[in-house]
Amino acid sequence: MTLPKRYLLALVAGLGIVAASHQTRAEDTVTLGHVGSPSGIIWPIYIGMDEGIFAADQIKIDMVFTRSSAQVLQQLAAGSLGLGDTGAFDPIRGVKEGAAVTVLAIEATPGPFMLIAKSSIKSIKDLKGKTISVGETTDIARVYMDRMLEANGMADKDVDALPTNSTAARLAALESGAVDAAMLSAPSSFKAVADGFVSLGQAADVVKDFPFGTLVVSRQWAGDNTALVKRFMHAYLKSVAWFYDEKNRDRAVKIMVEASKQSDSDVAQSYDFYRKIGFFERTGKVDPAQLQALVKVLQQAGEIKGELPTEKLVMAGVTEMIK
Repeated sequence: MTLPKRYLLALVAGLGIVAASHQTRAEDTVTLGHVGSPSGIIWPIYIGMDEGIFAADQIKIDMVFTRSSAQVLQQLAAGSLGLGDTGAFDPIRGVKEGAAVTVLAIEATPGPFMLIAKSSIKSIKDLKGKTISVGETTDIARVYMDRMLEANGMADKDVDALPTNSTAARLAALESGAVDAAMLSAPSSFKAVADGFVSLGQAADVVKDFPFGTLVVSRQWAGDNTALVKRFMHAYLKSVAWFYDEKNRDRAVKIMVEASKQSDSDVAQSYDFYRKIGFFERTGKVDPAQLQALVKVLQQAGEIKGELPTEKLVMAGVTEMIK
């Protein structure tokens, strides 16, 4: 039976409305916390936003900047953030203290820090008695600095550590002459070298036994938004893959130059550095051995007494584990 023309037109119009409605579905907002200011540490986030990768998964990223990684954890636990980028030790400490957070993914493994100093300082041993701008005692930058000192026969007590919670603030302290050296991540480290300071070494050459950064979520938020969390990870990992594709190098550099307001040269060197050390984890899967390596460091430091099982650090149905 042939339908009257007016019914066919109505049917086509109806299908068009449904299709348009699907295409214009409102994006879900993910509020993501990060320390300090835009930096290469969250390069894939900016790639995903700029290249429309998150938008393709109906996600809008709302960036919130805090003074420290610990503050990111506090806001996650309080429900002010859904997701955060933190130093790898912070969620371990948070869970130990009862915070309702969980590791979503290992974000990065090699430490991106360089120990940068005044040109008059020629080696790490020359830092004895000198002032170094670095994180708080509990900051991962401080752990890396201590490992670099130990590798050169020194200890934390041999230097005057000035607690500064972001790379941007550390760079400012170094360039103002307030400190003799600073732990800097790229591209700030390359800017400092371009400005006449010297690199005394890379953390990645010394520290290889634990991850650097994590993506962390509130348990409540993740439980309420499991499908959104999975869409986020899908888009995030596509952004990581996009970063590693060398044909995207120039575009990736431009994206971070615009975000960080640093020079093309510093950011280009940062891109090559991050690719060389394989900074960003590609799979999104969490290796239990990596989590236990973090716990072990905190046990050795006396921060954790007894055991902290991996199961308490992850969330079934949210965290994807390596089996």
